[in-house]
Amino acid sequence: MEQVIDALSAPIERGDWPPGHRLPAVTDLAAELEVGRSTVREAVQALAHHGLLEVAQGRGTFVATPRSGEDAWSLRLARSAARDVYEARRGPEIEAARLAALRRTDDDLLVIEAAAADRRKARTCGATGEWAEADLALHRAVVAATHNPVLARVFDALAEGVHDTFTQQSADPGSGVDTAREHDALVAAIARQDPDAAAAATRGYLDACEQELRSLLGETPR
Repeated sequence: MEQVIDALSAPIERGDWPPGHRLPAVTDLAAELEVGRSTVREAVQALAHHGLLEVAQGRGTFVATPRSGEDAWSLRLARSAARDVYEARRGPEIEAARLAALRRTDDDLLVIEAAAADRRKARTCGATGEWAEADLALHRAVVAATHNPVLARVFDALAEGVHDTFTQQSADPGSGVDTAREHDALVAAIARQDPDAAAAATRGYLDACEQELRSLLGETPR
């Protein structure tokens, strides 16, 4: 399906299909791309989910009017190989952990600890979507504690790609590996304002979850 998504999104990104442009019928696209109609429909749904297309029942499928520059960025991340998104997330997240330990306030720590508690609860009794949201909420709280708005924007864009990857695969991030110890170590390091320990804890859970992600996608673990 990735090739079909690429084929449909390329003319949008080039400007060949401007906002409001009506796409050819599914049957015609399937014949042109030499794929099944169900594959085309799935690709259209994915692009509609990310804001590039609008499906009007009874009228057809149209190129959507961009809501913001972030939509295209989010789409490109969602289409990227999951491991590439995860690798790109490593640098900002490790640095965020280090800065959060140095800069966090008492109020920041309260938010982080509450998010960590929600994550633990969702891990044991939450559904897939709830677990993913709780996990990202904790990491967003850590990034917020850096008080660096640029870093927060970068992390949000990358985290969205990671979130989409896991929910589309219908699996929890790290579902086969328990990173509770590493996350607890991260929160504890931030609490005592130890930047080196915070960075080390972050590397630990990212390593573990990346290996799980590669396994989930059928890749050979490193």
